[in-house]
Amino acid sequence: MASQRRPVHHQDEDPWGWVVVGATFVAFFITYGNLKALGVLLLAMQNDFNSDVWIIGWIAVLYNSISLLSGPFVASIDRLVSSRRCVVIVGGVLGSAGFMIGSQSTTVLQLTLSVAVLSGLGKALSFFSFFGVLASYFSDNYSVAIAISTSSIPISMIVYGPLTQILLDTYGWRGTMLIMGGITYHILVCGELLIAPAVASPTDKDQYQKVPDDAAEGDDISTEGDNIPSSKTHKGKCLTIKGNIQSFFTSMDFNILANKRFIFLTASMIGVDFCFNGWVVYMVSHGIFQGLSSYQASLLPTTFGIGYILGKFMAPLTDRTRCKLPTISWVYLGCILMSASYLTEAFMTLFPVQMIVTCFIGMGHGIVSQSRDVIVRFLTSVDRLVAVMCWQSLLGGLCTMGSGLLTGLIYEWTGSFQGALIMYSGIMLISILLFFIYDKITKQEQDQC
Repeated sequence: MASQRRPVHHQDEDPWGWVVVGATFVAFFITYGNLKALGVLLLAMQNDFNSDVWIIGWIAVLYNSISLLSGPFVASIDRLVSSRRCVVIVGGVLGSAGFMIGSQSTTVLQLTLSVAVLSGLGKALSFFSFFGVLASYFSDNYSVAIAISTSSIPISMIVYGPLTQILLDTYGWRGTMLIMGGITYHILVCGELLIAPAVASPTDKDQYQKVPDDAAEGDDISTEGDNIPSSKTHKGKCLTIKGNIQSFFTSMDFNILANKRFIFLTASMIGVDFCFNGWVVYMVSHGIFQGLSSYQASLLPTTFGIGYILGKFMAPLTDRTRCKLPTISWVYLGCILMSASYLTEAFMTLFPVQMIVTCFIGMGHGIVSQSRDVIVRFLTSVDRLVAVMCWQSLLGGLCTMGSGLLTGLIYEWTGSFQGALIMYSGIMLISILLFFIYDKITKQEQDQC
């Protein structure tokens, strides 16, 4: 299927870009909502399979981690396939099929293969392409566009937590997963709306771009990069099997891994995502073990989502006032807020206090994730954006796939999640240090230009 091209000449001016924002909003709502739903279903699946909490919890983490580990594979497909719509549609089919098959599984292995592997790969194929299309439509308004698009992530936390609990009480965990598969199928409609604009973007002369403090405004500083093949390069060529393999690996853009700013930015975000992956899976379980009822614990994702939404829009809204802060300052603020909140959450047992602290955790993560999205957008050219995000996801997935396992094991060893939350607080302090090093390297490279 060839991708359609619209007659667009300038970014931020084509109204279809806001249609893409809406499609991205819905797709992210579904993919991250599925992750939250797995967390709510955790104890029910554990009882059905008579397994340990950490094993079933790790399946939910693997669903997210495998989608991250597939990053370079998706990056290569993004460059070699001429239509991102096809990639997203295939991802939606795989994601839907994985949950439907998982609902009929009789062993933990079958559940892992269907949910973690099949749906995880589907999530990867239907996730990264949206960022590339959004970046093609927006530059000055990218901060607002990405904030609106990714605000569906916390909204899914708000909706999927109570909704999954209701479905679980009504249909059981198997019926709930079958419904999840049907909802995931709607990603195909979102993929159909991904019409790339007819804007020339550098593919044969890709360039890295340094991020100034006011990156949200779209100012770039570029240095020369390496030639990377794209779908345009290969269109109409009859390549040998060896040539196809070489092109596949070349299109993964391994040169990204040599960029110092990329290394420290990725390392800092690994710490943030490590804590997020463990917390989002065991959030409800932690509330129950702290003395909350199942209904009260299912509301914790709601307060987390509310805080996440507030954090997502803080920077875009203040950028249009006299109180504008550099992007990196927002990162520091979000990390400090999360570190303090994780530590506080470890010892809180009262339901109202847990709700408030969980809201602060969501707010901190929303601030950091929004700032990270803006920084990455201007770290490189639009054509290489998907590759950068995919490599970040691979490296992050390798590290964060153990977050659910380690958190579950800490519970098995200590009988609570307090140790894990204290660990999260310390990791966030390390992330602050890594962000600081990234900022110093960025300023040094800017001074040399």
